Amino acid sequence: MTLLALIGETALLGLAAAFTPSLLALQLLVCSGDPWRARARAVALGGAMAFALVGGLLFFGFAQLPSGSDAVGGLSAVLRIVGGVVLIGFAWWLFRPHPDLSRRVEHDIQGYVARASTLVFWGVAFVLSIKDLSSFVVLAPALHDIATSGYDVIVKALLLVLLYALALLPVLAPPIARRVFGHRADVAFQRVYRFAMDHQFQLVGGMAAVIAVYLVVTGVMQLLP
Repeated sequence: MTLLALIGETALLGLAAAFTPSLLALQLLVCSGDPWRARARAVALGGAMAFALVGGLLFFGFAQLPSGSDAVGGLSAVLRIVGGVVLIGFAWWLFRPHPDLSRRVEHDIQGYVARASTLVFWGVAFVLSIKDLSSFVVLAPALHDIATSGYDVIVKALLLVLLYALALLPVLAPPIARRVFGHRADVAFQRVYRFAMDHQFQLVGGMAAVIAVYLVVTGVMQLLP
């Protein structure tokens, strides 16, 4: 894979992994209140640590594979096709109505914001992220391709920074917006929060369906002679 293609795929899959409405909703509510800085940092750190833990294990596992071999190419294709099939299953489940679960998720998030300590915010963000299986399914092909690419360690490190910066947008963007715009961002925060909560399953389901098609098609193409 050329470097330009690898950058494009890294950006695409990183953005897809960012579709975590519950984590975004939590950070939006945190950044809408006062005081917000310590709690927003805890949410960002919790999410980042979960992604780093799972992603790090995947990356270092893939890095043990010899780069450029036929076996690695075959593994990449299988990983993509299996990931695509898993995402199709996710999409099918997510597009079904889940009104009770949706209300419970929002109720829990609002309860945490109203009563939780800073340490609990870290724990909640960590749990929400570590349970986000769809994001890890999306990240796995990108981590595999970066780890087994023939590029030097600096290029790989920059690609990982790009991947995780995009995947963690739900916990990074709201604090940046609050710092830049102050309470002028509150109206936008509430609108985005309401949209994310009202369409949380559809948003993730749509992402899963689109990325599933991409992974299956690219996986099959890699298997063709």
